Amino acid sequence: MSNEKFRQDRTPLFLKVAEDLRQRIMREVWKTGELLPTVNELMKEFQVARVTVREAIKILEAEGLVDPKRGRGTTVLPHKAPTRPLSVVTKLSELIDLYRGDVPDLVSLDDRLTELPDGVETGKSAGQYHMIRRIHSRDGQRYCIITLYLAKAIFDKHEAKIRTHLALPVFFDDPDIEISIARQRLIISKCDMEAAMHLDLSVGEPVAEVRRVLCDADETILYMADVTYRGDYIQLNMDLLA
Repeated sequence: MSNEKFRQDRTPLFLKVAEDLRQRIMREVWKTGELLPTVNELMKEFQVARVTVREAIKILEAEGLVDPKRGRGTTVLPHKAPTRPLSVVTKLSELIDLYRGDVPDLVSLDDRLTELPDGVETGKSAGQYHMIRRIHSRDGQRYCIITLYLAKAIFDKHEAKIRTHLALPVFFDDPDIEISIARQRLIISKCDMEAAMHLDLSVGEPVAEVRRVLCDADETILYMADVTYRGDYIQLNMDLLA
């Protein structure tokens, strides 16, 4: 590992070492019952001091991932692999099926009339939109921040349900709404201060930034969502023969 690369930002070195080892344990580079490399080997790999490696291992020990024993090495303990219950799908019908019937816990952050933000590349504005910004969580785990822009007429028609349910199935089930354009963009990014606060992450951890845009036959934007997902909560599966 390049020492220069490892030291590029100001994050304490023991936290960087701990995160690197944690990710390898989760990917089962070392399986339950196996030993981590020795302290000397880790010192050489990361080019850090002995105290740095020991502090990193203490963090993993506190998390219940390893059991360090003097003279016997550091053993990987049984642990639950991180779940990724949200699949990133590439078809609107699949996305609707994924969300239908799902009623996560919702925490409102903002709720008002507004216009679309600048820089929307698909479709044209309907004028006024109702914007709802909220946090979604499931089983006590916050997994995304979503900012919805809903054409005012459609929001007014379905306001009660949109406030308590995921919006996409509501749109899809309205026979008066014809969706002719549906676009989704996903970018892997780093967590900023606001997202870190709302999603229980550290600044700089990976997140997935998703923008979804639905337009009618006139290319008027009826629905737009900007979503920030925890990076450890989503997975992308693709059938390469489909």
